[in-house]
Amino acid sequence: MPKLRPRRKFAPLALAVAICCSYPVSSLWAADASDGKTVFEANCKSCHGDDGSGSPVGKSLNAPDLRSPAVQQHAGAQWATQIANGKGNMPAFKNILTPDQIQSLVRYVRRLGRAKSSTPK
Repeated sequence: MPKLRPRRKFAPLALAVAICCSYPVSSLWAADASDGKTVFEANCKSCHGDDGSGSPVGKSLNAPDLRSPAVQQHAGAQWATQIANGKGNMPAFKNILTPDQIQSLVRYVRRLGRAKSSTPK
């Protein structure tokens, strides 16, 4: 009778699959959302308010309601460029935030728009 050998070449793949499947994908999205929220609260809240609608200071500077359809229609790349380079009264953040922080901020602001659209009137 032939001797059975374990199939070791599949062990790393099996281990990788087991690790990936044991960590819920929703946790990854939640971490990203909380990172974006943290960046927003530290850098954007003073002008854009808690929910993106604009603080009194932001409104006096003509900061747009980030939840509005007019703002939400813009592509994420356009937002990332505006966050990095600034526009009008908004300062540039390219020397303050990393590209990953800017992307998490873009995703968070997109969520603010979805939250407004799902709020009952």
